[in-house]
Amino acid sequence: MSADSIPPESPATPDTPPRTSALRGISSLTAEHADLVRAALIIVFVLLGLQLLWAARILALTAFLGILFGLGAAPAVDALERRGFRRGIASPLIIFGVLGLILGLGAWSAPTLVTQSEELRTRFPEAIEKVEVWLSTKQPRLLDAIAGAPTPRRGIPAAATATAPAAAPAESAGVAGTTPAATPGQIAERPSHGRLVEAFYRQAGRLKAVALGILTSTLAVFGGFILVLFLAVYIAAEPDLYKRGILLLVSPPTRQRLEPVLTAIAVKLRRWLGTQVLAMLIIGAVTTILLSIIGVRAALPLGLIAGLLEFIPNVGPTLAAIPAIVMAFVDSPQKAFVVMVVYWGIQFLENNLLIPYLMREQLDLPPALTLMTQVVMAYVFGLMGLFVATPLLAAVFVTVQMLHVQPDAVPSETAGTGTGAIK
Repeated sequence: MSADSIPPESPATPDTPPRTSALRGISSLTAEHADLVRAALIIVFVLLGLQLLWAARILALTAFLGILFGLGAAPAVDALERRGFRRGIASPLIIFGVLGLILGLGAWSAPTLVTQSEELRTRFPEAIEKVEVWLSTKQPRLLDAIAGAPTPRRGIPAAATATAPAAAPAESAGVAGTTPAATPGQIAERPSHGRLVEAFYRQAGRLKAVALGILTSTLAVFGGFILVLFLAVYIAAEPDLYKRGILLLVSPPTRQRLEPVLTAIAVKLRRWLGTQVLAMLIIGAVTTILLSIIGVRAALPLGLIAGLLEFIPNVGPTLAAIPAIVMAFVDSPQKAFVVMVVYWGIQFLENNLLIPYLMREQLDLPPALTLMTQVVMAYVFGLMGLFVATPLLAAVFVTVQMLHVQPDAVPSETAGTGTGAIK
């Protein structure tokens, strides 16, 4: 066979299938890397956001209080707007008008409040010592659990130290023959108060540090108050403006789901705040009147404490009852028991008559969940966390219920409302 008869080799065809599969593999690998990088960046930004939020946690809680009070004042601003007032004028009129009313009531009751507060301050240690005397005779183990075991002083046995508060009233009264005369060295070593009073003062110092949290200076407390005040003014003036701003941050499909949720949260928080403020006024007035009838000293400041702590459900009424019961111990344990029954009766009537009447449609918050939220918020954020625990739980509860439990249900209070201009 000649060379001419040999057929020429066909030109090499490009290896298309292997190259295409390689390109696909590279693109798939690149997409996986992009997803990993995107997920890592999201995690980093979330962690940075949480760290920033934790650093400014007291500021965030203070801002939440301002938003809460602004939402509560919005209906009054709407009423003034219907009467011809501009919202920019009606909002500060409502906020500063309520503040002026509170200051006016404080100035009107200031003489009585100062006198009774001074009496409460001077008689409270005496009341605690009387409680200590009663506990030392009735429940000494309970006294040791509360105030700690007695520390023996030089020249005085531990048993005598444990019963020293019981002999203190006789010594102060100057009754001869009750106790032997103390030497000057023993007088210098003897504490000015009993174990229970000293334990109370130690815990009060710790409670002050926990309560104030980051707000340790008077200037910071004043700044927080001003922030709450002006946030309330701005939110009450234009609540829909900030609602539209939040909705514009998300996509239109998410916007349709988020809009009724924001409206429902605002309605729930406004209803809760209005109910709490009215309950605070009623409980404070009723407590003051009943304590005055019973004859408990410092009835007005004790009633004021009961009204202010009514803002904190579950925990607040219990905390308010403690100083009143202790003050009643100055007169007799029987009067302290009567005061305890009075506070229990007030709370029973409030929970079964007053609150259901004021708020016909409850927030439906589980009591155990509410109590645990208050404990956790108080432990993490101090007194500020205790104040915002219940309304913050209500906002979270409404969000979870509308987005996950009943995503297709629209509450009746949100029907016909919203920001229809947002597209």
